[in-house]
Amino acid sequence: MKRRRVHYPLKYRRARTVIYAVVLFWLWTWLGSAAFVASLFNSPIHAIIAMYALFTFVLLSFPVFLLALAQMALNRPKAMSEAAVAVRLDPRQPGHAEAAHTARSAS
Repeated sequence: MKRRRVHYPLKYRRARTVIYAVVLFWLWTWLGSAAFVASLFNSPIHAIIAMYALFTFVLLSFPVFLLALAQMALNRPKAMSEAAVAVRLDPRQPGHAEAAHTARSAS
């Protein structure tokens, strides 16, 4: 028996959010982290801790970015016509609904 693959759109959205966060981190690293680290040179211990954390996050951002790309590729959202669930309801007749309402209020 063949199992049908279940589609979770939340995985795609989470992966997209991780991609945005990594890109934002890299923009901050290239454009603003030098000023942040330079402000810590009054205390050598704080500067060493900040540099270690920055290098660690830079190294970890590569596999995180690649895994998020893979997650987005594997959980691509389907077209709305295929993924949408439409439930058809019987059209109500305007006179029928009003008659039911007046019958309830009379009793």
